[in-house]
Amino acid sequence: MTGRLIAKFTYKNTEQPVKSWVEMYVNVLQILYSEDKSIITKLAYSEEDGLAAHFSANAKIFRKSEEIGDGLYVLTNTDTHSKLVNLSRLFKRYGENPEDLVFYLRNQNNADDDPLQKLRRKYWTYALPVIQKANVDTFKNVHPSNSNWIAGTFGISGFYLDCVANYDQARVDLVLSKSEKKENKAAFDQLFQKKAEIEAKIGQPLIWDRGDNYKLSTIGIKLKNVSVQNETDWPQMAHFHAKWSKQFYDVLVPYLR
Repeated sequence: MTGRLIAKFTYKNTEQPVKSWVEMYVNVLQILYSEDKSIITKLAYSEEDGLAAHFSANAKIFRKSEEIGDGLYVLTNTDTHSKLVNLSRLFKRYGENPEDLVFYLRNQNNADDDPLQKLRRKYWTYALPVIQKANVDTFKNVHPSNSNWIAGTFGISGFYLDCVANYDQARVDLVLSKSEKKENKAAFDQLFQKKAEIEAKIGQPLIWDRGDNYKLSTIGIKLKNVSVQNETDWPQMAHFHAKWSKQFYDVLVPYLR
């Protein structure tokens, strides 16, 4: 990675643009910390060498550091390779799949110059506060994206809620995307057995896609005849994304837990 600049990363299919490897490093650590504070807290108060030496409750012992949360700090004055090694070690302690963390590198054609991506980022900048107000825990670590989707997590690795803004529709999906295909199909089948009960609670039919030929499965709902290109549609789309991501969280997620 020497000499390469990072443009964004996805973690558990949550996309976040970043300006540097340091920003990526701190953001991923904050996500991990929000899911389980005990692991990083134990490292910060440990006197061991190795991974623990990169964390502390005393920022003054580091030349450069960033706060993860609750007065705990991580050393940032390290090269990119060291940061990636530390994340790999932490993922093992958290029982997370390293394949969930993906980096996108900058090239000569800066994505920020793409009119389509600028439009998408403008929409998510508008819509995210509305979505976060309705469903703050799931989307609290999400930032405006250049993509046509954003995703929020709820503490089950590989499963997430997806909000999509397209030219001809808006959509909200529960995405079942663990690394093992059979786990996704088992979870989908478990939910499908309760289809009538779930749709009664939701208040309308859903789109059930087991995706037999693919790794992931989805359950969704769509809003037709709206477009991310039309700013007059944005209030309706943002309300749709907020309302149904909250409904999916309240109704579907408890079955998965």
